[in-house]
Amino acid sequence: MTKIVRDPDHSDGAPTIEGTGIRVWNIASAYEHSGYSPDEIVELYPALTLEDVHTALAYYKK
Repeated sequence: MTKIVRDPDHSDGAPTIEGTGIRVWNIASAYEHSGYSPDEIVELYPALTLEDVHTALAYYKK
């Protein structure tokens, strides 16, 4: 299960995918602004799973 975490000592407390350090904003930006599909985002960030990407996008859209 994918967890979104905030750590004030990492990424200025921005929400990230637990264990990766990848910010939710980076995933959302790749999807919304750059037009990458979730599958393409997984290729851009090999540390992520498709579940991670979908969880990040859902979190971002809250």
